Amino acid sequence: MTRSISRIAWALVSAVIVFASLGEWAPNQPGNWAPLLVSVSDVAQNVLVYVSFGVFGVLSFRDTYQRHWLRLVVRITGLAILFAASNEALQLYTLDRVASLIDIASAAIGAAAGGLAISSWRSPK
Repeated sequence: MTRSISRIAWALVSAVIVFASLGEWAPNQPGNWAPLLVSVSDVAQNVLVYVSFGVFGVLSFRDTYQRHWLRLVVRITGLAILFAASNEALQLYTLDRVASLIDIASAAIGAAAGGLAISSWRSPK
C-alpha cells in the first residue's frame, strides 16, 4: 500500500471516528462525564476502530521514519490518545453522549495493537 493511500485511509478512519462521536450539540448545557463507565460493547468498538487508526498511521509514516519502528508505534499511539481525548472533551458538550476515560484507554490499546500488528506483519524497510 502506498504512503498516499495509507494517509487517505488514515484521514478517512479519523473522519469516521469523529462522525461516530457526534451527538446532539448543546454548548450551554453540561454533558455527561462518567470517567470509569465500562460498557463491553463500547470498549470492543473503540478497540476495533482504533486498530485501523494504528495500522494506517504506521503505514503512513513507515517509509520515511528513520528511527526504530517501535518508536513510531508509540508516537501513533500517543496521537490516538490525544485524538480520543479531544473527542471525549467534545462529548462534554453533547446531550446524548457520555465522555469516559475508558474510551481513551481503549483507543490507546487499539492503536497500539494495530501499530504492532502491522509492524510485525510487514517488516520495516
